[in-house]
Amino acid sequence: MNSVNLIGRITKDPELRSSSNGKSFVAFTLAVNEFSGGNQFTQFVPCFAWEKTAENLAKFVKKGAQISVEGSINVRQENNNGQFSQIVTVRANRIEFLNGTGSNNQSGSNNSFESNQSKPTAQPSSNNFDFDLIDDSKSSNDDSILWED
Repeated sequence: MNSVNLIGRITKDPELRSSSNGKSFVAFTLAVNEFSGGNQFTQFVPCFAWEKTAENLAKFVKKGAQISVEGSINVRQENNNGQFSQIVTVRANRIEFLNGTGSNNQSGSNNSFESNQSKPTAQPSSNNFDFDLIDDSKSSNDDSILWED
């Protein structure tokens, strides 16, 4: 099973973009704190969300917001002039607003949304997390979203 659960803070305001096939998406980085040996470390995890999940993320979340991401890990091999590297990202299937969602936050609210289907694996064009060349040709047209209050 390929499953990942993360809690962290958005490192910059999410920006809604469109793939070459017209599907909306958001690429974002999640700062996740990790504790080891009495020390705190921060991991910066590249993530992405598609369609309604992405639209809601861009609409309701601002830099510094704490969210929970449930999703799957995507690993892609890249060959750059004979140097092979792996690009690891997290595809967010479900996002929950925990607190500090930015200017649209309502005190005491705990909102979440999720995709009810599997989405395609994103293919970043480079390891700097530039999603200009995402291939989402395998996605279906069912983009239903479940909101939980």
